[in-house]
Amino acid sequence: MTAAATDSRPYHHGDLQNACVRAALELLEAEGLEAVTLRGVAERAGVSRSAPYRHFSDKRALLAAAAEQGFKLLAKTIQRANQAAGTDPANRLLAGCRAYARFGATHPCLYRLMFAGDFCEGPLFDAEKSPEQSEFPSLAAAGDAAYDVLIGELTDAQAAGAVRPRDPKSQALVVWAAIHGLMSLYLDNRTGYAGHETAELETVVEGVLQTVLEGLRAG
Repeated sequence: MTAAATDSRPYHHGDLQNACVRAALELLEAEGLEAVTLRGVAERAGVSRSAPYRHFSDKRALLAAAAEQGFKLLAKTIQRANQAAGTDPANRLLAGCRAYARFGATHPCLYRLMFAGDFCEGPLFDAEKSPEQSEFPSLAAAGDAAYDVLIGELTDAQAAGAVRPRDPKSQALVVWAAIHGLMSLYLDNRTGYAGHETAELETVVEGVLQTVLEGLRAG
C-alpha cells in the first residue's frame, strides 16, 4: 500500500492556501529554509501530502508566497513605526529604518528569503517593468508596496524642506542600500554579534541613516 493511500489526513481545508503559507512561515522561523518543503508544510498544516499542490505547483511557488507575506508584514511594521513617530519627517525616517532593522533581526530566515531570492528584480535598477510581468506578480507588487513606503516618506521630507528636492526613488535607493547593507553584515555574522541586543543594532542603523541624511539634507 502506498504512502498516499495510507495518509488519513484531510485533503480539504477551510483556508488551505493561507494555512500552507502560515505553515511555511512557521517552519522557516523554527528550522530555516531547508525545512520548508511541501511535505513538511502539509504535515504542519494537518492536511494530506497532496493538498498543497492545489495552490502551489512546487516549493519555489510556496516560497514566493511566503516572501510575499514577509513584504506585507515589513510594510505594515514600517508604517506603524512611522505613524508612532509623529509628523517630523526625519523622525519618521529614523523610526521606519529602526523598524526595518528590528524586522530583519527578528525574522532572519524570512528576511534572507525576501531579499536573497531571485523571485523579482527589486529596486536596484529603475526598469519600467510592471509586477504583472514578473514570475510572481503578487510578490512583486508586495515588494514594490513596501519600497513605496520609503519613497513616500522621502517625498514628504522633501515637501517639508528636510531633504534636497531630488528624485525620491534615487534617494530611497541610497537609504535602502545603506540599511540593507548593515543588515546583511549583521545577519551574515550573527554568531559574532550574538552578544549584542537588537537595540544596539537599531542604534547603529540610526547613526548610519543620520550620516546619509546629512548628505540628502537641503542646504
